[in-house]
Amino acid sequence: MKKLHEVNEFDELLFWGRIRGNAYFFTLLGLQKDYYIALGLKYKGFYEFPFKKFYWATSGSYKFEPLPLQDGKNRKEANGCETLFFGEHEKVLVELKLSEATDAPVDAEPATEIKAEENKEENEAAAVVPESTEEPKVEHKNYTELDRLSYVVYAIENDTHVVPEGAFKLTPKHELIRNLAFKGLSKQDLSDINKYYHFRNPQTQDKKSLLETAKSVFHEDIFDPIIEDKPKGAWSVQVDPSENVGIIKSLIWPGYIAYSVSGTKLFGGAYFGDGLKNKDLAFML
Repeated sequence: MKKLHEVNEFDELLFWGRIRGNAYFFTLLGLQKDYYIALGLKYKGFYEFPFKKFYWATSGSYKFEPLPLQDGKNRKEANGCETLFFGEHEKVLVELKLSEATDAPVDAEPATEIKAEENKEENEAAAVVPESTEEPKVEHKNYTELDRLSYVVYAIENDTHVVPEGAFKLTPKHELIRNLAFKGLSKQDLSDINKYYHFRNPQTQDKKSLLETAKSVFHEDIFDPIIEDKPKGAWSVQVDPSENVGIIKSLIWPGYIAYSVSGTKLFGGAYFGDGLKNKDLAFML
């Protein structure tokens, strides 16, 4: 990560987490590989929210490479993969036709109403030129484990990454910065779920409306509160035995944990899990 930081102009480079590679065969051979994820942030020059860029590496080389961006075109394939990760980024999970990968139609049916003259011309052409017996070539795009890793990382980032209230603020230029006046949550607020927010572009309408006003630079609650996440009870907020550290755990993505130390600027979070979402949480609560 130090080398990665040296060659990139990030304002911050954070360790994001680890996704376990649990392929049974590789575990038996002692070749199990885990995925390590780093997150680069650029605040300066970006309106209202910093630029995020993810990097990945395996425990086999620890050489970080850019994580593919998400365009949402393979959502169906990603949601259909519910097995553990193998730890092999080139492993093909689904073989897709190009049309399936780009949502383009395959062999679209012609219009039902066709001019008689066009039909006549086509029939004459068919009589002169024999129909090819070769099968049409279909270009394929493989959906690999690296594609799935990218989807899972972005999904976890969107649903988790918690920060305490007041840790960030907007400048008059609407650039997000760390709040130098932030002194940490009080001991009384550590266990209050209302004091924790998503570190992402606001997705609720009231927060979007707030950012459109000039008063947003004076507000500390500019992010979406985690208390509004569905289903209700998706978060566990506790205080450690010293009563100085608040611990926030995601029940939707088991393995994500955040912390905030009272009376200090110290807070953070990371994900250590198998990359599987708890889709049955609503029935468990």
